[in-house]
Amino acid sequence: MQTQMVTLSTLLVSISIVLLLPRVFSSPDVIGDIYWWCNQTPYPEQCKYHMNYIPKLTSVIQRQQFLTRAEQAALQEVNSALQFIKSLEPKVISNAERSAWTNCLIFYDLTIYRLNKTLDTTIKSTADDIQTWLSAAATNMRTCNDGFLDLDMTDNIYPLVISNNATQLISNCLAVNFAITQHIEDIKQDALILNISRKDEPFRISADCVVAQDGSGNYRTITEALAASDRRTHMHFVIHVKQGIYKEIVNVTQSDIVLIGDGIDKTVITGNRKLPDGISLYECATFKVTGDGFKAFLITFENTAGVEAGQAVAMASYSDRSVFYYCAFKGYQDTLYANSNRQFYKKCLIYGTVDFIFGNAGAVFQDCTIYARKPKIQGGLVVTAQGRASPHENTGITIHRCSFMRAPELRPFPQYKAFLGRPWRDFSRTVYLRSSIGDLVDPAGWMAWVGAPQSRYYKLDYGEFQNYGAGASTYGRVKWRGYHVINDLRTAEAYDVTNLINGNLWLPATAVPFDADV
Repeated sequence: MQTQMVTLSTLLVSISIVLLLPRVFSSPDVIGDIYWWCNQTPYPEQCKYHMNYIPKLTSVIQRQQFLTRAEQAALQEVNSALQFIKSLEPKVISNAERSAWTNCLIFYDLTIYRLNKTLDTTIKSTADDIQTWLSAAATNMRTCNDGFLDLDMTDNIYPLVISNNATQLISNCLAVNFAITQHIEDIKQDALILNISRKDEPFRISADCVVAQDGSGNYRTITEALAASDRRTHMHFVIHVKQGIYKEIVNVTQSDIVLIGDGIDKTVITGNRKLPDGISLYECATFKVTGDGFKAFLITFENTAGVEAGQAVAMASYSDRSVFYYCAFKGYQDTLYANSNRQFYKKCLIYGTVDFIFGNAGAVFQDCTIYARKPKIQGGLVVTAQGRASPHENTGITIHRCSFMRAPELRPFPQYKAFLGRPWRDFSRTVYLRSSIGDLVDPAGWMAWVGAPQSRYYKLDYGEFQNYGAGASTYGRVKWRGYHVINDLRTAEAYDVTNLINGNLWLPATAVPFDADV
């Protein structure tokens, strides 16, 4: 297989000593029997019903033991529900309903994968890892549901698809593990790092295969190269995608794929699918990745369906510990779907109109440029729509040291005003830290979600910290209880790379420069 050397940038670490601190409980754990523990969860009756298979229900156990049994019960219910949903295929009556049904099969499978990871004792997972995977599992359940709602397929098989307790059982697990994270002194296993210096310096990476449209590489399409990765003999599989416009819908299911282009607007992966075509957001994405550890460098991902097309995704990432460095994401509504797990974006360009950064990942955007494009007639401009649905989910969007401005096509139209975000779900969480905010931002800053209950506006978590620029003044901002101007560094640090996505533990191995704190 042909090998090429591809130049990137990396962080230079002069001296680093990393000590993983043990998980230490600050106080002895509480004990109780299964029924007592179930009564502490958000859904006690579902908990008791699904725990009936456990012998000696009256035996006292600790919180960690109960969590394991709760995860097993959730896994059993998801497996059972998946088999039932598969059996509904003969009842599917339209292509749109089939898209939603297929969507559910995919996301139930992903949920099983995540729940199995929480139960895997062979991997050294932290309490935050567990909370991330449980949050992803809960998000997967909602993504299945969204597929039917987005396509207006709420009759026929939809009531049958959602007639299970999987979501409630996963919510119980989230609540129990959240309590564990609160009782651990060093739940993030914080790294002790000494004498670190970071600077961009070139290094060379060896590609396992090359994709080139002119036939000069190993393959002509990215999909063919991904299939070849199944035969790899080492952990990471590096694909160099040469300059060109690749008109293909790409689905990365493999783990530890590294995709390297020749530069923004040089290597372009493009598609034009859209939700009004009668397909789910998952299916309409030009590029989607479910395999963990995905990394992309120097590539443009775009959806060219157009401003009038409605929801049309360029990139959909479901990948844990995924990284995008010097990439561009171009679309209009729903450009970048950061659906779930931990994601990091560095020096990227994001273009769109409505909700063009959305989802329920723990996602940090650092040193990125966000461009508002010209919307459709009577259309709006909203950057984020974060989808956190529970106070126990460790998810959110952080915009750190980024710039938000008009795209060239919008500059002749100063009458258009934009909003920093709107709350997709009840516990939506988004913060802007030390970012440049242009004069296109409406003084209110944030937009309400049409039809949302009033309670959403004191449950959400929106914040701004030391931003600057013509649109950064917080005078005139919304008066929601959940919105806050952050005045101290300690509060702001809760949303940084270290605390939101545990990036200090895994980003050093990615060769991407980052700042762990605010």
